Amino acid sequence: MRNVAFFLSLVLVSALLSGFAVRHARAQLLLNEILADPASDWDGDATVGSRADEWVEVINAGTSSIDLSAYRLGDLSGGYSWRYGFGGTLQPGAVVIVYGSTALVWESANGFPAVGLSLNNTGDTVLLYKIEGTDTLVADTYGYLAHESLDDRATGRMRRNVSEWRVFDGLNPYTGTKPPLGTGCSPSPGLVNNCEPRVPVEESTWGAIKELFVD
Repeated sequence: MRNVAFFLSLVLVSALLSGFAVRHARAQLLLNEILADPASDWDGDATVGSRADEWVEVINAGTSSIDLSAYRLGDLSGGYSWRYGFGGTLQPGAVVIVYGSTALVWESANGFPAVGLSLNNTGDTVLLYKIEGTDTLVADTYGYLAHESLDDRATGRMRRNVSEWRVFDGLNPYTGTKPPLGTGCSPSPGLVNNCEPRVPVEESTWGAIKELFVD
């Protein structure tokens, strides 16, 4: 069901981008971690702000450096309005963090509405675009649900399986059963995700556990 929702989201985005050619890109730059509902001073300006302290992290998942100047961030609720434009070069395996405060500065400097990343707390779809000539390509996208973002919960890719997203809920534990599930790990902006979930993959009985230690 969720995959269907993602597809419909992309269809809607394509409709919003009328007049622009939108294609999917085979990208090595990927969304890596997202925090939409901050309850802490993530950007380090000594103030907790619902706009300034949101953040999105991207990672170079490829084997060569990337020129970031063609990449943009957007979100589904914002339509065709860039939230942030990247710059510089990113080495393989490295990450870049974009705070809402950083996005506000970029938007103001480039003639876009100064709204920051504008990530909805009740769920949203984050889009990473790549500009190639007259084409606008969708390099990566992720749609998160409300439980993934509540009060300092981030959602991110698992390092050992980049196709798997989990909730980094070390600051606000998630005990529900709706996927993606919690990990017990805290958000890690600006760092490669090294989270190892503390939750067992499979349930086990006490008798089965004892057998591991008894000859």
